[in-house]
Amino acid sequence: MKSNRLVFYSLLTLSFLFPFLIYFLTTNRSLDFTDNGELMAVCCTLGIPHPTGYPLFTILGYLWSLLPIFHSKIFQMNLLSAFWTASASLVFFLAVVSFLQILGTHNSSKKVSKNIGIVPSAKEIQIYLLSFLSTLSFAFARTIWGEATSLEVYSLQILLFNLIFLTSFKAIQNQFQAKWVFLLAFLLGLGFSNHLTTVLILPSLLFLVFFRKDDNKIYFNIPKIKSLLLLLIPFVVGLSFYLYLPIRSSAFPLFNWGWVSRSFEKFLYHVSGKQYRVWMFSSAETIGENFQKFLSSLPYEFAYVGLIVVFIGFVFLTIRNRYLLYLFLLALLFCLVYSLNYQIHDIQTYFSLAFISLFFVFSAGLFFIWERFKKYAFTGFIVPILLLIMNFNENDESKNNLVVTYTKNIVDNLEPKAIIISAQWDYFCSAFWYLQQVEAYRKDIVLIEKELLRRTWYLEQLKRWYPDVVKKSEKEMELFLEQLELFESEKPYNVQLIQSRFEDLLSSFVEKNIDERPVYITFDILQNEYDRRPFLKYEQIPQGFALRLLGEYKEIPSEIKGIEIEAFEKHLLNDNYLIKGIIQSALNNLVYLESYYRTRNLVEKSERIRKYIEKLSKVR
Repeated sequence: MKSNRLVFYSLLTLSFLFPFLIYFLTTNRSLDFTDNGELMAVCCTLGIPHPTGYPLFTILGYLWSLLPIFHSKIFQMNLLSAFWTASASLVFFLAVVSFLQILGTHNSSKKVSKNIGIVPSAKEIQIYLLSFLSTLSFAFARTIWGEATSLEVYSLQILLFNLIFLTSFKAIQNQFQAKWVFLLAFLLGLGFSNHLTTVLILPSLLFLVFFRKDDNKIYFNIPKIKSLLLLLIPFVVGLSFYLYLPIRSSAFPLFNWGWVSRSFEKFLYHVSGKQYRVWMFSSAETIGENFQKFLSSLPYEFAYVGLIVVFIGFVFLTIRNRYLLYLFLLALLFCLVYSLNYQIHDIQTYFSLAFISLFFVFSAGLFFIWERFKKYAFTGFIVPILLLIMNFNENDESKNNLVVTYTKNIVDNLEPKAIIISAQWDYFCSAFWYLQQVEAYRKDIVLIEKELLRRTWYLEQLKRWYPDVVKKSEKEMELFLEQLELFESEKPYNVQLIQSRFEDLLSSFVEKNIDERPVYITFDILQNEYDRRPFLKYEQIPQGFALRLLGEYKEIPSEIKGIEIEAFEKHLLNDNYLIKGIIQSALNNLVYLESYYRTRNLVEKSERIRKYIEKLSKVR
């Protein structure tokens, strides 16, 4: 028995340490795409992030930021996701052990229903080894591993999903003792405090509450209403982290997305993610595209041969324990129904619950192989080994400094006290927020995020960040806010009027500051037919990766020594849409520069930029 315990704790420790070591080696040392910079800045300053607010993530991230771990704060914060994902692997090991213990007690005695999870001692070590094998496969699946390499909310969500599954199995093993059911309700509330996709596991939990299994039959069991209502207490305790949002917002932190302390309506607008609904259940075409992405990702989650084990697991559970099969199928089904209908580029992370469910089925398949063909079961170690080989290059972000390189190609070429208007959130704005507000990089620059101007809270944040610039446009801002408040409150508003006032506000930022400050836009602004109109009357002179606006043409410095493209060259063969996108954006900027130099007969500079273009044009 002592040897069994030693094996258990050894494998439990390795379930965390081995994945964490690999994650540590592949974690991004720099800022990453999209929300990474903003979330990092919010955690470091204890602020309010983008919808849906993620209060649990923010509080834990802030506490992590206080630890004196590394000299590089960026690496430290990205490493938090590695820690959470490795912790998810540890919890997954415990969950699979409980799950296989339930399967292992099938028909072992007539008292199974009272001793679920108590397996013969001879089986224990095999269960631990099979659980460890499943855990390594889970840890090195492309999507799970991908969440470990940079700070995001999904790594914590994967950990919470695994905790919910673990507690569900413990509840089954212990005949739904009150402490396990109450813990399950608390974890559900905690999950919602991090990410609203927690709702996708709710049908599985309702199945646990309303159905029971006895003598190999599943029957409907209506609990006492009073008992069910009692579960609201731990659920609300877990959910109570949302109180952080209005409380902290009222203190006007540096990052106060949503300014939710204004009213309950604003709070609800923020935490419900109302602005994202336009991308949900939008078209049948989205379903087809996302389903193709899901299917094409499966080989990289299970290393091809693992899919055979998943199939065996489904057949095995159909015969051995349909109760648990339904638990996983509900999680899988509702995850896919939601994610397949969500029209966003980074949909892969929304498949996480589906992959977790399939990995439990995978472990059931391994268990069946061990029961029938003992000597072949542990050849299943080929799955995590293959996954490690297949996914290492794709998930190795340790040398990815694309976003910071792109950001500095913009910012380092701006004149002192510049104003720059941009909507390049994925490649620039989010990262610059962190660099400027947390690391005091180019504090002289005023960044106006064009798309966020369409949100009432952002106008207030601009006033606090850049009062001297924004005050000059106070009248235009007030007029725009009149219509913008109607829009956010879903009250009737004038479409033409809100657009014209939006353009007036953009114009005022340029007109009222251009004589005192250099004003720039990024090239993406020109792609929108309506929003570019305020800038068309100005000369647009490329300066680095930005366009300087001038009332009339004049020669300005435009040195190319401040442009770096080596980071982009290293990723030319990468198929990731964000990497391809940032390289394409770099190319677009270089084309602007080359055209400018060529028309001004600056031959040497034109030829050098043309060489840069030729190098980056190899992107596939």
